[in-house]
Amino acid sequence: MTTRKQTPWLILMCLLLLFSCQTSVVFQQQKSIPSEGWHYLDSIIFEASIDDTVSLHAMRLDIRNTVDYRYSNLFIFLDIEFPDGKLLRDTIECILADRQGNWTGKGFGKMRTNRFLFRDDVWFPQQGIYTIRVFQGMREDRLKGISDVGIRIEKK
Repeated sequence: MTTRKQTPWLILMCLLLLFSCQTSVVFQQQKSIPSEGWHYLDSIIFEASIDDTVSLHAMRLDIRNTVDYRYSNLFIFLDIEFPDGKLLRDTIECILADRQGNWTGKGFGKMRTNRFLFRDDVWFPQQGIYTIRVFQGMREDRLKGISDVGIRIEKK
């Protein structure tokens, strides 16, 4: 049984535990895709200023699609350019619908939003601007049905 003197401390400890598990957003930005579609040669460019070279981070990709999108997945080619010019390339498959054709993610009406973890426990070795370029890799000249792409970097 808890006494009245113990109750404030118990509440404080619960709040500390709750907030100590929270991540802090270091960078977050969304960019819209033109209504005529995402051309396979067009990159979406994000520039994240990173100052913390000690902490670990999680990198996430936000994809917003319409229910008119023709596929259940989306292949993304992603380039990360370090401040010193070094380049890291990655290919990511984003599953936007399950095997039955039901859209994943959040939303209602014609729009759905998904967030995908594509790099975890990331350590940024240099301070400065990291340039992230995102390309669609779906073998279509103009990919329709993707409305927004975003990058989110969180300190763990």
